[in-house]
Amino acid sequence: MFHVYVLFLILSGIAMLVMAFVRTDYAKRRQVLNFILGAGFTVYGLYLLLVFKGGHYLLFYYVFVLPVLMIYQFFRDRARAKARQASASQAGPGYPAANQAGPGYQPANQAGPAYPPAGASFPPSASPWGTGQEAGNGQTPGYQPDVNRW
Repeated sequence: MFHVYVLFLILSGIAMLVMAFVRTDYAKRRQVLNFILGAGFTVYGLYLLLVFKGGHYLLFYYVFVLPVLMIYQFFRDRARAKARQASASQAGPGYPAANQAGPGYQPANQAGPAYPPAGASFPPSASPWGTGQEAGNGQTPGYQPDVNRW
């Protein structure tokens, strides 16, 4: 039983270290957790195998369950990331995916803010439409034929 336990410790530690070193752009906290637990399991297993001469040792039952859960979580996160990438690529170039919309993003079917904002007033000199006074020569009110204005 002792050698089976040591074998499980070392194998599960190596499996978690491999998952920690697989380069991913997601689940960074889980990679750190995989590294810490994998290193701990591997070091403790090697200690029991190479240094331990007999006597009392700690038997961690989660050594049998935790690696299975971590492997399951690893592949689940990987599948989610691939699905996110696929949905982002289906949105087309230049258009954000619906689940990756940034702050301030509004879908095209929703009304945006009114321009100019309600209650805003511009001084006559700052108004892009002129002063609002009658031109008197048949032109529309506020029309100024200055081409260098913009």
